[in-house]
Amino acid sequence: MKRNIHHIGRLLEEQACLADSLLEGGDALTACGCAPAGAQGQALREALLETIQTLEESKKAFKSKQLEALRKKLIRVLAQAD
Repeated sequence: MKRNIHHIGRLLEEQACLADSLLEGGDALTACGCAPAGAQGQALREALLETIQTLEESKKAFKSKQLEALRKKLIRVLAQAD
């Protein structure tokens, strides 16, 4: 039980760090040391690229400003990660 409480405490601290960074407009994952590395990071990158491609392909069908903004944000995040 003590281990579970400690784990929950670490998760709450991580969430607080992420929230603070997002509110300040920073790069939350990098600021908190939460950016995935190795195979997990590569899988995340591939999923983001696939998402961007899907948003790009469907932009004429939906013509959503929100989806366009999301696509552009994902592109910026990937560019900053490189």
